[in-house]
Amino acid sequence: MPPEITVGICAYNEEKNIGNLLGEILNKQNLNKNYEILVVCSGCTDDTVEIVKGFQKQSSKIRILIESERKGKASAINHILSEARGNAIIFISADTLPNRECFNRLLSKLEHPKVGIVCGNPIPINSTKTLVGKLVHLLWDFHDIVFRFLDNAGLARHATEVFCIRKEIIGKIPNETINDDAYIALTTKKRGWLIEYEPSAKVSICGPQIFYDYFLQRRRILVGHLQVKKLTGEPPQHLIYLLPKQPIQVFKLWLLLFKNNNFVTVLTFLSIELMTNCCAAIDYLRKKSYTKWVISNSTKEMIDIQNNSVKCALQRNLK
Repeated sequence: MPPEITVGICAYNEEKNIGNLLGEILNKQNLNKNYEILVVCSGCTDDTVEIVKGFQKQSSKIRILIESERKGKASAINHILSEARGNAIIFISADTLPNRECFNRLLSKLEHPKVGIVCGNPIPINSTKTLVGKLVHLLWDFHDIVFRFLDNAGLARHATEVFCIRKEIIGKIPNETINDDAYIALTTKKRGWLIEYEPSAKVSICGPQIFYDYFLQRRRILVGHLQVKKLTGEPPQHLIYLLPKQPIQVFKLWLLLFKNNNFVTVLTFLSIELMTNCCAAIDYLRKKSYTKWVISNSTKEMIDIQNNSVKCALQRNLK
């Protein structure tokens, strides 16, 4: 019996968390439908491939595709789009961990005939004892607020670290794509499908834990926004692009940012956003390639949902 659902995972040197993720999907997600797990290992130089093969021996649901050299995430996404056997694909980042019932909650909303994508709610589990940790939480908390607003207004056109999509909608993305989720979502929207946000479908993530990684990650994502606008002709979900159309609502959202967070943290956040936007614009004009971007190593840690923490090698080394 062919699978109804494909869980697609793109992995590059994810030995710290890939076993945790596969175990969570196989043992705790309790998917109501027949499914397969398709893992694309792209140019891995650590034990990622061996770990996946170990799980493959235990479960026939797992398939592995190996790229001998790293070709970028878009290439791995295209492998999943072409090889998936399910009618719906759940994309989840290899450095995350879905909370209980995450997948079923996504799939439940996808049953609506007009819905093309349902995306989940990323929850950072970084420590808030550091300024970087506070910035990560502020960023994703604000992301959730904005997403809820866009979802209620029917304006959502972005995806997150976990989302499900009907396989029929898109067969391939450009290999140079930086923000694959934004490109897929905008393409889906342009083809007449609705995009829904399911805040109860939570996925735990480890955000950057040092300023350098935080800055690099934001810079890359913002370059990706500019690229997506060029590729699709439409801007992604970003307040800067919403400002001309809905200035009052955007202003209210910014007020919420100050209301719900420490003033100094918000000013730091906005200052970094200004700098990263400037750097991103320069990178974009210079046509800097992010197809194979520099990995933010401080985000690559084993996530422990049960203890709501990150087993962080960086923190251990600092002690």
